[in-house]
Amino acid sequence: MFKLTREEIREGKADSIRRAIERAILDERLKPGDALPTVRSLAEDLGINKNTVVAAYRQLQQAGLVTADGRRGSTVFAQASSRQDRGASARDSRQTLSVRDGNPDIEFLPDEAEIRNALGRMTVAHHLYGERRNFGPFLDWATERFAADHVDVPHGVFVSAGALDLVERALSAFGLEPGDRVAVEDPSYMTLLALARSMGFQLLPLELDQNGIVPASLRGALKRGAKAVLTCSRSQNPTGIATSKSRAAELKRVAGSAGEVLFIDDDHSNLLELAPYYAWHTDAPRWLTVRSLSKLLGPDFRIAVSTGDAETIAQLESRQSVGMGWISTFLQRLAFELLTSASVQKKITAAGLAYRDRYQSLQAALKKKGFKVTGSAGLNLWIPIQNETEVAERLFDAGWLVCPGREFCVTEQPGIRVTSSRMTTQQSLAFTEALLSISHSTATTLIA
Repeated sequence: MFKLTREEIREGKADSIRRAIERAILDERLKPGDALPTVRSLAEDLGINKNTVVAAYRQLQQAGLVTADGRRGSTVFAQASSRQDRGASARDSRQTLSVRDGNPDIEFLPDEAEIRNALGRMTVAHHLYGERRNFGPFLDWATERFAADHVDVPHGVFVSAGALDLVERALSAFGLEPGDRVAVEDPSYMTLLALARSMGFQLLPLELDQNGIVPASLRGALKRGAKAVLTCSRSQNPTGIATSKSRAAELKRVAGSAGEVLFIDDDHSNLLELAPYYAWHTDAPRWLTVRSLSKLLGPDFRIAVSTGDAETIAQLESRQSVGMGWISTFLQRLAFELLTSASVQKKITAAGLAYRDRYQSLQAALKKKGFKVTGSAGLNLWIPIQNETEVAERLFDAGWLVCPGREFCVTEQPGIRVTSSRMTTQQSLAFTEALLSISHSTATTLIA
């Protein structure tokens, strides 16, 4: 009989019980048809209320992992037959499950009531030409959040229309011209690569391992004349790699001696706290940290906050003042009201826990079947695999829509990107089985 211990259920909450049982299913300590402990016995073993166990079992049933069968109690669902049935249904109806878009789970974004309440708390204030360009409390909030991650804000906060808007403005303000060399992680966010290419830059690849950018690779890119370095130090897209503390110390020494090179770190997951943040690039003479609100409030909130060295911030402010002028203070006030409301803060915390759990569930399932995946947490996961186009096509036939990896890479690194942010554990298991079957049938070589 399977048993859970108090050490496995440290929080003593329904979510922690559910996660522990999901992990046991992924690790195959619990197999299809195995019985779970009765509600009474598990509650007594853990010293918690029976209602907590009931809630956990209900979550598992809703996820399709556990079935309740009267006197037999709760048992692990027969996932193999479930996967086969779902696959056949998907093929027959030509429906697919998209795990390629990189979107957050809408469940954790502000709903209509929360947005209306935020609007109700806002005072009507028309913003006219020549007035202060940004909303003070919003800047103060951003400053506090940067400080919480040990990022100093000595020269103020710059507000842009999203992270990529900031990157484009910063590279232009820094004086980069077509033909200049820009170092980027390889693989990296495909839209960032597309932006850099559209501006005419030569891309220098930065090698990644499980701890972040390989220092020798960064030194090599700087020696080859990189004038800017674009990075994502935690929850890296597409891999989910987070820069470790020891690696950050190594990279900090490299950045500190880089000279007149602009370092930009895209901390897109920020308040989700999917991993600790080690801002190694801030020792460079020219640097920026940019934080979009897209993963917290939704992609349609086209707003981001940045901080950096005095000269770079001044250049950005100057360029913006003679261009679009400012980012809507109405939007800044709305974002501030949402981000400081208890209900939205609760959702952001829940989102961070869910995204980390979903990523790690998919990662565990893949590793169990021999796939070599690297990363700690994120909204997306990178699977190195040969024949990526054929694999993507066969996954589509099996009911899964993924992103082939070529658009994420500077060098040739075959693979696929999978968005894990909305995947249930049942879906992670089903996807892994589909990928395993396809890789075997196409004699696909896994890359270590």
